[in-house]
Amino acid sequence: MAIRKDLKPGLPEPRVTGSTGPVGGGAKPNPNQYNVGDGGGAKPNPNQYNVGDGGVYGTKLDPMAEVTIGGKKFSGTEAANYLIQLKYTGQIAEYNRISGLLKAAGATGKTQDDWESTIAKAQRAGVDVDVVLTTDALNNPDVAASAQSLANIIRSVQRTATKYGISLSDTEAKNLAAQSIKQGWDAATLNEEVARKGRVEGVTGESAKAIDDLREYANAYGIKYNDEWYANATKAVLEGRQSLDTFQNTIRDVAKSRYGGFASQIDAGLTTKQAASPYIQSMASILELDPNAVNLDDPTISKALTGVNEQGAPTVMPLWQFERDLKKDTRWRYTKNAQDELLGTGMQVLKDLGFEA
Repeated sequence: MAIRKDLKPGLPEPRVTGSTGPVGGGAKPNPNQYNVGDGGGAKPNPNQYNVGDGGVYGTKLDPMAEVTIGGKKFSGTEAANYLIQLKYTGQIAEYNRISGLLKAAGATGKTQDDWESTIAKAQRAGVDVDVVLTTDALNNPDVAASAQSLANIIRSVQRTATKYGISLSDTEAKNLAAQSIKQGWDAATLNEEVARKGRVEGVTGESAKAIDDLREYANAYGIKYNDEWYANATKAVLEGRQSLDTFQNTIRDVAKSRYGGFASQIDAGLTTKQAASPYIQSMASILELDPNAVNLDDPTISKALTGVNEQGAPTVMPLWQFERDLKKDTRWRYTKNAQDELLGTGMQVLKDLGFEA
């Protein structure tokens, strides 16, 4: 069926496959010939707009392949009809936006040809049509160079994600690259946006190192956090929203609250573990333990370091009292220390009774 030429100024001229130009008649086209509104009837033939013909970039769209426009999926045929539908359904602002981008990209003036070529490029690259429109508009007139520029930035995004140990889908990487071109991001901003958009795996790269460093720092102050806290803190640092110092300060503040008796020493630059070293060494010696195996979260150590006095102020148990209490621990009975001490006591009792060894 022949499609009549649109007599409204500025509208693209619908075509029929194989024709050499618009087909006659002076009546305005029925909007429903483009499958617009409630009109019913068959959907337009894929070749209604000469779909598949070479466009301005020498590309051909696939009528059946999906393509995304503004985050919404369409078939190639539906996408080809999308632009004219915008105008006939009164979505003039969006129509003008797309037409403006086409012109900025070096359009030929044949809006439908340029639109179909853009769709074809998006299908081939696997990106949203908006990505192609924006990239070409910003890099006009060298379309090949713009495509190469986009590909280079995509690789840069992927390398940054790998460096940080961050997971990004291919689509997320492509969209970040397009945003980078559109908004003129520098390298630092692009890196921060990669961190913001991606998911911290914490297995490799800088995120893994940052998580390990924060975990080690917290352990030195006797503070425990769950995995989510470390992942969120690392993400904030990589995004540039916070510095590592911010989270280290938080850890120290929590440590001063928990181990109030050591607050002044923490303020002076010691970690909780350093301040508690005499207690750790005494416990290791008396109970014959590896000092490296004695942690601040050990119940015996924790009790000694987190006490309160009669006024309710935080205090640390005196070391002599701590050592005395350790010998009441059932573990002490099985140590060589205990056996030697008990034997020595027994010998002294015998000596005091007048018995010589």
